[in-house]
Amino acid sequence: MKHTCSSLPLLQFLLIILILSSCEKFAEGVVHEVPFPEHTPRLSATLIVNDEDQELVAMVTSSASVLDSDGPQFVQDAIVTLTEDNGQILYSLTQEDFSDEAYKLLLDDVFGDHDGELTVTVDAPGFEQITATNTMPSKPQFDFLFELNGDTINSPWGIYVQDAFTLNFENNVGAAKHYLIHVDALFTDEFTGDTLDWTPDYLEARPDPRITNHRMTGGLIVSDESLASNENALSEINFSAKSWGEKTENPPVSRRLRVVSLSPELANFYLTADAHLSGGPDFFAEPSLIYSNFSGGFGCFGLSSQTVIEID
Repeated sequence: MKHTCSSLPLLQFLLIILILSSCEKFAEGVVHEVPFPEHTPRLSATLIVNDEDQELVAMVTSSASVLDSDGPQFVQDAIVTLTEDNGQILYSLTQEDFSDEAYKLLLDDVFGDHDGELTVTVDAPGFEQITATNTMPSKPQFDFLFELNGDTINSPWGIYVQDAFTLNFENNVGAAKHYLIHVDALFTDEFTGDTLDWTPDYLEARPDPRITNHRMTGGLIVSDESLASNENALSEINFSAKSWGEKTENPPVSRRLRVVSLSPELANFYLTADAHLSGGPDFFAEPSLIYSNFSGGFGCFGLSSQTVIEID
């Protein structure tokens, strides 16, 4: 018994040393070396064109490893070529068109409607060529109801009135449709009287599985993807926008409803990019991937067409 009791302090001393040693290692952290695969830079391009655009804007960068502190770099010596399905070149952007981190080409007229597939090809020294195809969607066909001060919103800050909109789209059974909706306001400078650019109003929609509040573009994306076989899938699309009353200081001189028909590829890009940017700071969240339709690289080639109606 005496021998057992006399060894107890020694055991306690060893236990304290072990605990202190473990705490020190815990404070310093445990380092696990994670091998990253070698990264070969590839081209990444973005070219989004609307039928009413009067300028082509393409962005081309090189991809980078997560270990690369410099990150992706702009590629200034690329050749961006847009061709029709018969192989005829529509437009070509070169290093001479590069400015402000993008390739920009002013058109003689609006881009307009194009039948058949369009293909964009991006070549740059030291990189493999990348390509993507897309088809211009037809202009949106719909009827709408506009109600001035037609919606009342209850919020923690009180009750306020908004203008109400109801849209009914023609739904092509069997084909998924995607639309981007904006309500724009046109203002003048209250000091000079000069006309300013169109400014999108903030839109609100009550919970509806067909409607996504798209923060990246500031509009609403409407989709019938899960209801493509339903003829009435895109009826009764309800939303509201700011009401500019008579007492508003410097009210807009004009407003318009702008509805954009998106190609499926462009809709996927917009939705996934918005989901990625809205992921927040949760490091343990499952990463969301951004849609890409380029072969051999990354990025999006998307097409859209729009219908614009003045509302007051």
